[in-house]
Amino acid sequence: MERDKLVYKLKEFQALEAYQVDLFQSQIKSLEDPHIKHAFERFTVREQEHEVFIKDQLYSFNGGTGIVGPAFKFAGMVTGKALDLLSLKDRLKLGIAVEQKAVQMYHEFIEMTRHDPQLKELNKYLSYFMIDEELHQFWFKEHLARIENIEAQPH
Repeated sequence: MERDKLVYKLKEFQALEAYQVDLFQSQIKSLEDPHIKHAFERFTVREQEHEVFIKDQLYSFNGGTGIVGPAFKFAGMVTGKALDLLSLKDRLKLGIAVEQKAVQMYHEFIEMTRHDPQLKELNKYLSYFMIDEELHQFWFKEHLARIENIEAQPH
């Protein structure tokens, strides 16, 4: 994979992870259910780990640190704060959509790096991170289904 394309993709992923960190982090204070709050805290930690790894990769490929990060961090914070006005169901639906997009992006990046022996380690970590995103997406779907099942039960 050519260096410029790799650096561009890494910056794109740094922006994605920065957005997710601030999206989840900005919602934590307004969540009432301790279990859901802890899940969002855990998701934030995982996304921060992804972001740090990607920043390190950017640095190692002389790509610097992405300049788009602050804009996406701000977007994540604004989106998260706007969610304070939405129901938990709507927050979970947004979480599903964000994670679905992240999984798609990771899958494409994994395919782009799969056959380059110099990117073997990066490819492995991209796969790990995609699994994290899939697990987050599953968690959101599972909790949305629980809420919908409770609402569907006669009172």
